[in-house]
Amino acid sequence: MDWLFERTIELGAWVAFILCAIFLCDSVYMLYQWVMSFSGGDAVNAVDSSQFLTNSGQAAAKFVGAAVAMGILACIDHYVFDLPEEA
Repeated sequence: MDWLFERTIELGAWVAFILCAIFLCDSVYMLYQWVMSFSGGDAVNAVDSSQFLTNSGQAAAKFVGAAVAMGILACIDHYVFDLPEEA
């Protein structure tokens, strides 16, 4: 049963790692879209561009959350399963 629990923790850490990559790319892309929205020159684009900045911030917050989850799972894996048994 320990083997299954350890594999589940490792799988959760890998999923969190993949989500980190996705959220980081999404945040950078939305920030890029926000910067590019100012090149149009209209006032309408400036108003709509605030949504890009909001989405970028939300994706960055999700990135931080996934990174914290990945770190917690990695610590659980290391300190519960990977330390040698001391006699």
